[in-house]
Parts: sequence; C-alpha cells; structure tokens
Amino acid sequence: MNVRGRLYLAGAIGASISYIFNVLAFTGEFHVGRWSAFIVLFLLVFVGFEKLIAWADAAESG
Repeated sequence: MNVRGRLYLAGAIGASISYIFNVLAFTGEFHVGRWSAFIVLFLLVFVGFEKLIAWADAAESG
C-alpha cells in the first residue's frame, strides 16, 4: 500500500473511532447505515481537500 492509501486508511479509522464514540456517548445507539454514510462523506471531503491543496500548490508554483 502506498503512502496515500495509508493516509486514507488512517484517516478513515480515526474518523470511524471518533464517530462511534461520539454517537454512543450522546445517543446510546449505533446504526451501521449512518456510520457508512458518514465514512463515505468523510472520504469524499478528504479527497476534495487533497485536490484543493494540490490545485493551490500547482497555482502557487506555476
């Protein structure tokens, strides 16, 4: 697995753990469907920020 893949995996694991602990602390129940939607949205935002940073670096250096 390359560096980018490990970064995505680490981010998804960290976000999952945070989401699960917060949901259990505040609601007391866990729904797999909501968690799945959260992970998909999290990864989309993660990819979006990576693209934004790459675009800003390219514009700055070029």
